[in-house]
Amino acid sequence: MTAFLTKSLGVVCPSCDFLNVVGAVRCMSCGAATDGSAAKTDQSPKLVPQPAQSLREGPDKTAPMAQAPQKPPEAPPGLRRSGPHAVPDLASAPVAPSSGRGVPARPSFQSSATPPPQQTPGPRFGLTVLAGPARGQRFRLGATGAQLGRSRGVILFPEDPFVSPLHATLSVRDGKLFVRDEGSVSGLYASIAGQETVPPGGLFSTGLRLFRYVGAIEPAPAWNRVDVLVYGAPVPNGVVHYAIEEVLLGDRPGRCIITPGPVLTIGQGRCDFSFPSDEGLAPRHCEVAPLPTGAMIRDLSGGLGTFVRIAEERALKAGDRIRVGQQTLQVELLS
Repeated sequence: MTAFLTKSLGVVCPSCDFLNVVGAVRCMSCGAATDGSAAKTDQSPKLVPQPAQSLREGPDKTAPMAQAPQKPPEAPPGLRRSGPHAVPDLASAPVAPSSGRGVPARPSFQSSATPPPQQTPGPRFGLTVLAGPARGQRFRLGATGAQLGRSRGVILFPEDPFVSPLHATLSVRDGKLFVRDEGSVSGLYASIAGQETVPPGGLFSTGLRLFRYVGAIEPAPAWNRVDVLVYGAPVPNGVVHYAIEEVLLGDRPGRCIITPGPVLTIGQGRCDFSFPSDEGLAPRHCEVAPLPTGAMIRDLSGGLGTFVRIAEERALKAGDRIRVGQQTLQVELLS
């Protein structure tokens, strides 16, 4: 029975209790005889397996010539050293804070395919020519505006000799339209809404006429000589008068009116300045009220418009009109 078990089962070493294969004569671990006969006579050194911990302790510290290796500096949490560089160590990295249910909070990511929020496009502006050689033409302004002139810009009036090569610039900023004179010779004019103040020497236009507000004329010194006879209509002594003159082609002065009255009128008939043949004028087109620092111009044309020359950038809105040379253009808000 014993022989049968020895030939059928594995052999246990009597020295180290290692289970060997069936029929093994010597132990596969320590080399001792499996029958125990050579356990006392066998003086061969036994191979004792070292604990796994000793493999991580480095060389033997008791060796006379061995030098203890320098301990590398500790890497910060979440980093593992591999050669000269530090790489992330996911096993020792800090754990994300818990969501309160025992499960770490999962980071949320926004898909790159998410379309950006759509921005509402700003208003689009256009210009319609109401009067002049280009009457009836319509222009659509770009998103940032446009320049107009006789030979430079997007909007051109090549047949108008009163338009400068680069006359004006229209700019769109923050949903609003602005116009600026680019140093033109004949000037840039904008319609007034109700009334507006002009300084002394300021220009304004009604119909096909151009006027200049001269301003106050100081009273002349007293005339005490009795041997000189004065003809005409001299200015009374001690009274301040105001003057308005018409400007003709070539910046030549035309008719001039001097009045001490509080209001001076311009129109087709029965006004201080009357032009019956000008179809662009209303019967009573506008009133000019002198002020100490200028004059207040009040539009009474009923839609025909009174225009003042602008020297600085001016904001425009839908329905406003500008004059460039012989062209009268109206601002429109496009859909």
